[in-house]
Amino acid sequence: MTRPATRLLITIGLAVSGATMAGAQATGPGSASPLPGTGDSTKISAGNRANNAEYNHLISSGEPTPTKPDERKSSRRAAVPATAADLKAGSALRDVKGVAIGTIASIDADGAVVDTGQTKIKVPLVAFGKDDQGLLLGITAARFGELVAAAKVPN
Repeated sequence: MTRPATRLLITIGLAVSGATMAGAQATGPGSASPLPGTGDSTKISAGNRANNAEYNHLISSGEPTPTKPDERKSSRRAAVPATAADLKAGSALRDVKGVAIGTIASIDADGAVVDTGQTKIKVPLVAFGKDDQGLLLGITAARFGELVAAAKVPN
C-alpha cells in the first residue's frame, strides 16, 4: 500500500474509535444507561456479594437449599441419616414435610416395622433420617402411602 492510503486508513480507524469513545463518555454518571438492564454497579456488586455469601453458607453447612424466603430464616437443623440406635419401638415417624406417618413397632437387623394405624410394613434401616424434631423418612406421606399400597398388591 502506498503511504497516503495507509495514513487514510489510520485516520479513519482513529475517527471511528474516537466517535465510539465520545459516545460512551456522553452517557456519564447523570445520564441514562446505554444498555438495558444495567444500573448502579455498587448496588449490583453488593447484591452479588450477599447472594454469594448466602450460597457459600448453605453449601458449607450441609443444609438443603431453601426454596421459600420463610425457610431461609428457619433455625431447623438439617436431616441426617438415622443410626440403628436412633430407632426405638414406639418412636413417632413423619415425612419430609412433618406429616405424621406412624410409629416404629419393632426393629431388627433388616429394618424397622412401621405401624401406620392401618397396616404394618417393614422399611429398610437406610431409609430413616432424623433431625431436631425426631425420626423421618425422606419422602412425603402421600408417596409412602402409594408405596405401601403397591407392596400389598400381589404380583
